[in-house]
Amino acid sequence: MKIIPYVDILFGNETEAATFAREQGFETEDIKEIAKKAQALPKANKKRQRIIVFTQGKDDTIAATAENVAAYPVLDIKQDDIVDTNGAGDAFVGGFLSQLLYDQPLEECIRAGHYAANVIIQRSGCTFPDIPDFH
Repeated sequence: MKIIPYVDILFGNETEAATFAREQGFETEDIKEIAKKAQALPKANKKRQRIIVFTQGKDDTIAATAENVAAYPVLDIKQDDIVDTNGAGDAFVGGFLSQLLYDQPLEECIRAGHYAANVIIQRSGCTFPDIPDFH
């Protein structure tokens, strides 16, 4: 993993987090602990702290910074409203980054990610409504 020192933000789902932990020899399956250990890996650019974000489907999203590991609940949705989960992770990342570009706090970035993923899973294919209602 020669690239890890250059990673500012690492996104993954729970399966990817578990695989990453095994490959790194973290010796834990606890996703919060994996996020904490991944965040603490050596980093080349000391001016910007690394952020780790692990989504877990309907379970809380886990985010780790140098100061904190926190869980963020996803938006509630009825099972019947889920049409297609393809693209949910990519939508989450897009929503997250849309707010990061505006220097929004981590909580707002995650809220935007949750919103985007929630919209995507209620539609067929990776499509978005003409006019999103994120506020």
